[in-house]
Amino acid sequence: MTQSEPALQEPMAVRAVLDLLRDPPADADALFDLVEQRPVLLGVEAEEVLSGLIAQVAARERDEPPLAGERRWLERLRRVLRDCRLRGVDAVRRTVPAEWSQDSFPGIDKSQLGTDQVAMDWREGTILLGLGRLDEAVAYLKRAVTPMHERGWHALAADTEMLLWEAVRGDRATGDTAAALVHATKAAAAYRKAGDRAKLRHALTVLAIDSDVVAPRSARSDHYRGLLAELDADLATWLREYVRGARLMFTDPEEGRAALQWCVDSIHLVGAEPQAQAHWRDECARKLAFIDDAVVPETTDDTAVDQFLAAILALKRDRPEEAADRLRRAVLLAEQRRRSVVTEVSHLALSVSFAPLHHLAAVTADRAGTPTEALDLVELNTSRSQLARLTTHRLWRDAGADLLVLPNLYRRQAVRYLTDAERGGTGERQQLDTALHRLREALAAAEHQVLVTASAARRAEPPVPATRLAEHLGEDDVVLVYAPIGVVYAVTRGGVTRVADFDTGAVERWCADYRRLASTPDHDDGDPAEPAADLEAACVDPVRATVAGHRRVLVVPNEPLWGVPLGALGDRPLDTDHLVSYVPSLSVLDHLLTRPHVPRRVERFVGIGDPDGSLPHAAGELADAASRFYDRTVETGAGIDVEDFRADLSDADVVHIASHGIAFDEFPDLSALHVAGTGSERELLWAPDLVRLSLRARLVVLAACHAGLSKALPGNEYVGLPGVFLVSGARAVLGPLWQVDDRVTARLMAHFHEVSAEAGPAGALRHAQRAVRSDPATAHPFYWAAFQLFGLP
Repeated sequence: MTQSEPALQEPMAVRAVLDLLRDPPADADALFDLVEQRPVLLGVEAEEVLSGLIAQVAARERDEPPLAGERRWLERLRRVLRDCRLRGVDAVRRTVPAEWSQDSFPGIDKSQLGTDQVAMDWREGTILLGLGRLDEAVAYLKRAVTPMHERGWHALAADTEMLLWEAVRGDRATGDTAAALVHATKAAAAYRKAGDRAKLRHALTVLAIDSDVVAPRSARSDHYRGLLAELDADLATWLREYVRGARLMFTDPEEGRAALQWCVDSIHLVGAEPQAQAHWRDECARKLAFIDDAVVPETTDDTAVDQFLAAILALKRDRPEEAADRLRRAVLLAEQRRRSVVTEVSHLALSVSFAPLHHLAAVTADRAGTPTEALDLVELNTSRSQLARLTTHRLWRDAGADLLVLPNLYRRQAVRYLTDAERGGTGERQQLDTALHRLREALAAAEHQVLVTASAARRAEPPVPATRLAEHLGEDDVVLVYAPIGVVYAVTRGGVTRVADFDTGAVERWCADYRRLASTPDHDDGDPAEPAADLEAACVDPVRATVAGHRRVLVVPNEPLWGVPLGALGDRPLDTDHLVSYVPSLSVLDHLLTRPHVPRRVERFVGIGDPDGSLPHAAGELADAASRFYDRTVETGAGIDVEDFRADLSDADVVHIASHGIAFDEFPDLSALHVAGTGSERELLWAPDLVRLSLRARLVVLAACHAGLSKALPGNEYVGLPGVFLVSGARAVLGPLWQVDDRVTARLMAHFHEVSAEAGPAGALRHAQRAVRSDPATAHPFYWAAFQLFGLP
């Protein structure tokens, strides 16, 4: 390619886009034909031309509202061309919904599609559904469906709710089935208002089945079957046996087989439609095949769940090669589903659904003697929500403050009920849970709204293969992955090695015992040294030879190990000869290693603490830390200005927060830091708030109880404030695993900052912990072992 070719390419792209806009294709097929004739439309230059036009239209839209239709059309065109470039024209042509080509809009006047916001949102959502962009589609459809209900568009609102049910639920209920049920419930109510008995029958069928998936053997499924019986007694009877058979598959296979066989023999009860009969006959056949160890019917052989079940059957029949092939196909299908969603909530749900699949696939690869493949399979289902946060972090930068109005309302409610609950008020705990639940829903809605307002479509960051991470490691680096399958893997510049096995059940028990005994100095029923010794023997001793010769050790824990300071345990702690830190996943570590960071010659220190006067040693702790920096900003007590702190936080090199951390057992994703105010007027910095900040800090110190609390949710999903700080730009985060003593923490922090500049955060933590531990009065792990380093050591 010559130097002049790019310059010649741009006018061609401009001309092609302008020609397309002057004479728009009559339908989708005509568009795809044109793209095949003029491939320059698929280039990045053409996308940049469209992005410029979209920005111009958006700038004029405030004064000329009808231009919204023009902007939406341009955005849609840009999305389609981008998808064609990435996936191929034929692949996209096959996925475009038929109504797009046919220009059919049931329930909406076509004249509204260019002027009415609700109609345009509905149209955009249905198009994105057809393109497999589920989270973006859900965002648009959610924005459209509420005003549909308000306007009395009952039939269209119900159809839209069912579209949302299908998108949120996913194939074989691999998505968020509980959230999907909310949409099905609203659909049933709207169909009843519209008088559409046939579609109401379908919605009640969905509710009867999925209610049993979410809450087995609850009364909800029976309730919906009762409502269904009023419309179709035969179908209600058939569903009763079908649900019973599905319940008995694992507990009483013989009874389950009998019930499901009855359903096959009585398939006429589901109705006369051949398509409905074929669907339910197929569902019964799948379950009967699983009970009988038979081959799953090929008609359902295109989902990750079906491939997973077929793999289990192959293993039962001692066909390891077939099982491995099925598992590979299942993993590919699972990743295909992953690529259709963006948000943290969606990935959390998928991680729970796909955990058994990835576990079996990783075990199979490990037994086959392919540790690199096994580790990559583990990584595919490890902290994927953190990678989603990387994407939404970037999207929030373009979002408006108006998106926060509803979440802010529930934030204030949560703080008020939290204050009442702390005072022992009757019933306030339940009100707090309700407020937190609503806050979580509002934050998810805001996240979807960000997708709608984003200037460009985004996909969640994909996981990083271990071989790619290895290329970014230094010679002194070794990464230890304690995989949920009970295997320790090591990653170095030389690649992946299988280090040792460990008993996941025993490790879980020892971790629980250690936390119970170490997190308070007053226990009389045991010594934390005993479970520490057990953990050292099981998890530390087997890796010593592997880490020898490596100065930095970065640990990816499994679920129970997130709750203990693994590097500081035992008589010969791992951090004696190594700098130890913890990361949520290999992919997050790769992001930390490759993210650009330009150090300042004069670093800026920002510290806040003790906003309510309950931490008497915090002010001195902050003053001592700040004294080591020329450029410093410190605020304590009632004078803390939250907005000033947010602004300072984004520009700080070292951040030190000495305040109370707040964690909620049932809402671990909503942990928070108390940064200003008192009582019900407290200002909290919530974990989701941090995703909207862009940090440059090389170190964040969270000298706050519960601030470092880290755990893995089902599906091997890490959650904790340190991870959010890392995703938002921090390179290292120091925080405690349990509630800490204010006085001793001040001493530990003084020792830490004393050597941090020279020793680095991991070396400084080791120095500080040894200093506190050497004093007999504070030798108990409660005083020194809580603090843990996350990120780069």
